[in-house]
Amino acid sequence: MPVRPVLPHGTKHQPLFGISAASAALFMAISAQAQSSVTLYGTLDSGVLSMSNYSAGTGYLPTTAHKGSSVKAKDGGLGASNWGLRGTEDLGGGLRANFHLQGNLNATNGGTGGANSSSGTSFFNQLSVVGLSGSFGEVKLGRQFSPAAYAMQYTDARGLRYFGSALTALVGMNTASKAWIGNNSNVAFGTIYNDNAVVYTTPNWNGLKMDFAYAFGEGGGKANSQQSVTALYQNGGFKLSAIYYNGYGNNQANAAAIYGAALGNADAGAAAARAAGFSTTANTNRLYSLGAQYNRGPYTISGQYYAARNPSHVVMPGGSDSLDMWNFGLGWRPVPYLNLSTAYYHVKDNKNAGHKATQFVLGAEYLLSKRTWAYVQGAYVMNDGANMALSPMYASPVAAGKNVHALMVGVRHSF
Repeated sequence: MPVRPVLPHGTKHQPLFGISAASAALFMAISAQAQSSVTLYGTLDSGVLSMSNYSAGTGYLPTTAHKGSSVKAKDGGLGASNWGLRGTEDLGGGLRANFHLQGNLNATNGGTGGANSSSGTSFFNQLSVVGLSGSFGEVKLGRQFSPAAYAMQYTDARGLRYFGSALTALVGMNTASKAWIGNNSNVAFGTIYNDNAVVYTTPNWNGLKMDFAYAFGEGGGKANSQQSVTALYQNGGFKLSAIYYNGYGNNQANAAAIYGAALGNADAGAAAARAAGFSTTANTNRLYSLGAQYNRGPYTISGQYYAARNPSHVVMPGGSDSLDMWNFGLGWRPVPYLNLSTAYYHVKDNKNAGHKATQFVLGAEYLLSKRTWAYVQGAYVMNDGANMALSPMYASPVAAGKNVHALMVGVRHSF
């Protein structure tokens, strides 16, 4: 619940460090008028997942080795379990100071935090943001959801769910690069999170809102830096999204680790990655996207196109530097408490002929209350090619070149 601090009545304040009594009184009057709030919130999402052809390899590195089918408890069927704190302070004149902290929870075992961009873990791995907002828009600084992720969600009929959505298709494109292990959030194509980021969000101009983001690399300059521009537009039930994302050095650390594991020596792996052209300044990450969604009454229809490119053309053996993805989705809410959605996602590898992946998904969510959902969802994926390992379930790698079927039932509760 919001906590609103109030100055106690009748308190006397003495001048400090040369501040006059009049100045102190003015300061306290301004402070008394300012309003601030802090909110604690969270979501728990857990269920049972049945899926075939789990990967028997390392993380998201494509391999034909598979473990067969399995039924297991799974956190995050619709989205990540998490908890967080957010707050705001009215600074006067329409200016506000804001902060936002949010980290993953694992509802199956009580674990907290998750992977960050440097292959470590962070307690607040999703959001660690401070900023200012006003009539000029909003500026946010820190680790945060990439504006590209919001744009992906904006026009995806499945809303970027953890099961069968544009998110899992994007992960499939990253897997196809063969340069992403999955132990960090600094991916090969696009991103969901940005460390060291400065994001400016414009005011709403007749339904149009834009985000401009720059993520500083740890070493300074363009090394490991990332930039993006996104645009969201809405007019009634009609929505449009557009993404331009660019990054340097995204694959360098993973390439060195992969070569190092193969050679049995970290230094030799780093040298092999450099020899192949990987560096902190290689322009290996670019993502373009256009999307549209239309809602009328209980019906929703959507479509998106993504182009994932590696402008430097520095790739791992068997990996891809050029992929396209199309999707088409439908939603239907026959009654207010029932939401049905279905979508088709197709990924094409432009570098390796004949390599492609197709994902078809169907989901139903029943609202037990405004805070509690019960859900069931199923998917079928066809992977063709040694680098195609699209999984219908986020954080659950599957074997390359294998067809996958999945079914999950669960409950999601927010507080």
